[in-house]
Amino acid sequence: MAVEVRQMKWWGWGEEGTGFDISNKPDLWPFIRSAAGLEEEPEPSPPVSMEEVQLPEQKTHEAFVSAVSSTLEAGQLRQDREERLVHAYGKSFRDLWRARTGISDAAPDYVIYPNSEADVAAVIKAAVTHDVVVIPYGGGSNIAGCLEAKGNGGRTVISLDMKRMDRVLEIDEEAHIARIQCGTLGPGMEQQLNGKGFTLGHFPDSFVYSTVGGWVATRSAGMQSDKYGKIEDMVLSLRMVTPSGTIVTRTVPKSSNGIDVNHLCIGSEGILGVITEVTLQVHRLPERREIYGFLFPDFESGIKAIRECVARECMPMMVRFNDHEKTALSAAFKSKPTPLEALVSKAVKAYLVRVKGFDLSKSCIMLSGFEGDAKTFRYTRRKVTGIYKQHGAFSLGAGVGKTFEKSKYDFPHLRDYLMDRRIMADVSETSTLWSNILPLYHAAMDAIAQATRDTGQKAFVSCHISHNYHSGASLYFTFGCVQLPGRELEQYLYIKKAAEDAFMKNGGTLSHHHAVGTEHLPWIEEDISPAGVKAVQALKDGLDPNAIMNPGKIVPSPKAPYDWGLGEEAIARFAGHRQEDERPAKSTA
Repeated sequence: MAVEVRQMKWWGWGEEGTGFDISNKPDLWPFIRSAAGLEEEPEPSPPVSMEEVQLPEQKTHEAFVSAVSSTLEAGQLRQDREERLVHAYGKSFRDLWRARTGISDAAPDYVIYPNSEADVAAVIKAAVTHDVVVIPYGGGSNIAGCLEAKGNGGRTVISLDMKRMDRVLEIDEEAHIARIQCGTLGPGMEQQLNGKGFTLGHFPDSFVYSTVGGWVATRSAGMQSDKYGKIEDMVLSLRMVTPSGTIVTRTVPKSSNGIDVNHLCIGSEGILGVITEVTLQVHRLPERREIYGFLFPDFESGIKAIRECVARECMPMMVRFNDHEKTALSAAFKSKPTPLEALVSKAVKAYLVRVKGFDLSKSCIMLSGFEGDAKTFRYTRRKVTGIYKQHGAFSLGAGVGKTFEKSKYDFPHLRDYLMDRRIMADVSETSTLWSNILPLYHAAMDAIAQATRDTGQKAFVSCHISHNYHSGASLYFTFGCVQLPGRELEQYLYIKKAAEDAFMKNGGTLSHHHAVGTEHLPWIEEDISPAGVKAVQALKDGLDPNAIMNPGKIVPSPKAPYDWGLGEEAIARFAGHRQEDERPAKSTA
């Protein structure tokens, strides 16, 4: 029986008919205009029509189709233009810019929707026999270039869309574990778990449009990772179909059975095989849950407060701490206040400035979530609030948290709105040690801003901390500027390169939770060492000797040299602008 599968729009975030509504956010466009250095709002420039997209000619493969047809039902194999286009890209800025302008450098030739692990195994077996490339596809939300059909050596490409495999198969209520099919989207998973009184506690920004298998394949992190951990901390066992057989690991809490095979599969981004099923640690739904807002006088004091909470082992289930630039963006993102709310806000600001001595241009907002039984909730909230106040924080109450809850998945929609107005917006994230948080923060902020200025545009750069550990934390940078007509991708890649270079030069990692894909591939050897890359390549060669599984990701495909897309000429041109700007002025004496 055919199962309805809903896809995101091919040119942006969310399903068709969804979008970003700015009508009730009176401060947002004025903020964007100021941040981007615009005098007035540009005329919207929508994406091209589907018919205008230059989709590559399909490379048909009748022998492969014949081989899988005996296994698949009608409707499981698709080759129409819309299906190929939807599965051509993920949702990185580079992906969306090309899609919106009608450029499709690569696209799958067929899309297959497996109903079961047996279907997946049959497809991979046929792909090995007929030398066909297979790219696993979950929700399509990836922003690291993990889904593009690059490095395929001219072979036929299959996009294996897993969303029909969308069930929570089993819940062990005593062990608090759940066995879940990999194509299950976040909301569907939580609905099934909540019905039995459980939650996974994993809520990435892409939650609505990403799948369990995608989380595991990219080592995802959710908003509540301070309590529940990243996805790799939740996996007990899994099943992954590879060209050399199906990997099956045992469902036990811990083991000492040599190299951890689970962790060979976690983060593998589809280059080894297709994760079909995972068994995850789940938790009882909390008795009470609330998010509170706190305002700190500056970024440094908030970081010290988080570090003390970690040291004293009283972390909230969620901490999301914005620097002053991200705080300003968040404030502009708010809906229009009622007259009473506006009056209260004015009074609070006056109190902060006149009584507490806050400089609001430097103040930073922190969202902290607490949950548990009533006693645990009150105890943790009281202890954390005390620490925050010792570091100069002012409590904003639960209203800020309720506002956040309503719009926490909306930020990706804002990018489509900005791209309609020819404004580039993107993110880069990393992690580092507590002792290096501020040096890396300042170095990356300066590098991204300088690179933007090199392209001749005013820079908006901000950062927030959202995943905290005993030894360090994640830094998540958001940046944007007006696009350069005719040089949009060069401009974006130049700024993106500056961010990643800053991470590598200043003690960070290339990505904390967005994966490697193709976007971060130029830095992988520097991040994990040449021997580390060799180890990954050896693993791929052993499980996928014909390189049919998602080639060109994590390690370059030997059949297709990798090209990141930013030439030396473009780098020299942009850098030349900086040299001209820094040239000393001639004396007029």
